[in-house]
Amino acid sequence: MRHWLAIAILMAPSAVMAGQRPDQVVADFYRLTMHPNRPEPVKGRFQAVAPLLGDDLRRALAAYETYETACSRIVPPDIKPHMLDQSPFFLAPDGAKTMVGTSERLYGPVARVSVTLAYDDVRWTDTVLLGRHGERWAILDIRWQEGGSLTERLLDFANHRCTP
Repeated sequence: MRHWLAIAILMAPSAVMAGQRPDQVVADFYRLTMHPNRPEPVKGRFQAVAPLLGDDLRRALAAYETYETACSRIVPPDIKPHMLDQSPFFLAPDGAKTMVGTSERLYGPVARVSVTLAYDDVRWTDTVLLGRHGERWAILDIRWQEGGSLTERLLDFANHRCTP
């Protein structure tokens, strides 16, 4: 009996994650991006949210980190290479301070979660696209209210030449 209890305790986090609804995944994602538990290191700064992301988005963020690191190595120390000065997840440079609310729409193995974010008195609504990834929901892309998306931003960033 104790053996089964120990297994159940070890499996609890993955079971909870597997049973999460898309709006819960989005809430967890924004909690981690707006209020990280500890300062993130430059390398591996997306580790906290990686389990919530789809494979393609996770790979794109890893490529973004690699590109950013390579660019910073080849330019002189007094020149800033082309890179983002903010979280790639937010269109606004200052990001968001609070998540006001969500609404979700399910379309079989795909979900769209509208999330209203705020920075002081300014509010906006972004759309997070999710897909079933095995037993869990995974974030595939973020589309910003003002236009564009996380995927487009990462592709645009990667298209710039990194020159000294």
